[in-house]
Amino acid sequence: MQTKTFTSSIPLPLAERLDAIIEQFEIPYDQIVTEAISAWIDREEERRLAVLRAFASANSMAVEGHRVIDWADSLSADNH
Repeated sequence: MQTKTFTSSIPLPLAERLDAIIEQFEIPYDQIVTEAISAWIDREEERRLAVLRAFASANSMAVEGHRVIDWADSLSADNH
């Protein structure tokens, strides 16, 4: 698999926590960063899908609301 190298600065307290985990579990930095980025991307994609579902739901309710108005208008027309 091809790779791409990123350079990033993180706050020292976070870096110290990361160093402690790497030392304790002997996990390479690359593996931790890859897993973290992957988890973040997965979470963002889930959020995007949730927003799209909410929009779809709102749109379907708007259609239903429009149908109710049409129905109510038809009732008034029947009485004339």
